[in-house]
Amino acid sequence: MQFKYKAIDEKLALVEGVMEAVDIDAARRSAIDNNWQVISLSEVRSLDMMINQKIQGKVKYESVSSFCSQLAMMIRSGANLVRGLDILQTQAEDKRLKGVLETIFQGVSRGNSLSQSMRDCKGALPDLLINLVGVGEESGSLDSVLTSMAEYYERENFIRKKITSAAIYPVILTVVLIGLMIFFINFIIPEITDLMAQNGQKLPMVTQIIIDSAHFLRINAVYIIIGLGIAIIGLKRLAQVPKVRYYLDAFLLRLPLLGKNMRNVIIARFSRTLALFLHSSIPIVTILNSMENILGNEVPRLAAMRVKERIIQGETLTSAFGVEKFFDPMVIQMMSIGEETGRLEELMEEVANHYDRRVEIGIARMVAMVEPIFTVIIGIFAGGMIISIALPIFNMSNIAK
Repeated sequence: MQFKYKAIDEKLALVEGVMEAVDIDAARRSAIDNNWQVISLSEVRSLDMMINQKIQGKVKYESVSSFCSQLAMMIRSGANLVRGLDILQTQAEDKRLKGVLETIFQGVSRGNSLSQSMRDCKGALPDLLINLVGVGEESGSLDSVLTSMAEYYERENFIRKKITSAAIYPVILTVVLIGLMIFFINFIIPEITDLMAQNGQKLPMVTQIIIDSAHFLRINAVYIIIGLGIAIIGLKRLAQVPKVRYYLDAFLLRLPLLGKNMRNVIIARFSRTLALFLHSSIPIVTILNSMENILGNEVPRLAAMRVKERIIQGETLTSAFGVEKFFDPMVIQMMSIGEETGRLEELMEEVANHYDRRVEIGIARMVAMVEPIFTVIIGIFAGGMIISIALPIFNMSNIAK
């Protein structure tokens, strides 16, 4: 990293420049070693560096799972943590993970804890992972925590890939539909229009509507794109308002098939995360505080907040969750059995596995329904285009007779 400095040297002269250092602390130590009095010291933030940092973003769950699994294996084998991170850094193929491992390696090499070094990655790693790594360091069960987190993120990655796969077919069909419309409007229909205009014939209503629509889009394309951009930005800003986001999330959860799948995904994530926290012996109030940022939907997030308040007031976990309609009765019953038998962690893991299977079945149903629906939609649009071309040809053939 590069740091811009302004200092007074040992001859009391003002010196300015740029130095290379691992971090700002190392840069400050280097200045002190030169007997300088530092006036200002700041990291050089060039446009390329800022763009690169923005592009890097969060590490993929697949890479996070691999990192946790390999690091847990090295810790169990008795390898030094610094040595293990160095090996992982040289073997990493994911560029984002490689940069994160470099930051963690530097932090641990300076004597920081693993969780603190992971936190220095500025949002590249999930907060859940960082918090549980901190717990694992304190309890001496870091390898166990990392193994559990590897399984957790592997499952999250599997669910995400399933959802992405389900979205590929509609996207491809939509692109094909748009391509067909552009081809017909720009190449086929103008030829027929010119031919009928030369013969002095009037265009059929269907063809005229398509031509007028295409003409309108062509003239106002810039304004439409700008308007859509403003609308998207406005909706994103509006969705950040807590009340609006709550109603939007509630609406999504009420959608016939999508809403049920979203609910199953959230309950599976909740159950698995709860089992992870319980395995790490974290207090339930702390667990619910972390849950607020993990669930990914405003409806269950507010439910978790209300549950936390009831538990603070002295209610049991089962009674506190039992009031909330978001959680299915089966989840509440398993909580009750778990509290009575002392097997809450184990039962929550079973609940998570059960809802994972539900998610897989639900996504398969969505794919099965989406394919014929989009096929019909494409058929309607393509049929409309074909009719708009066929009618003028039939009219010309009738006149020729």
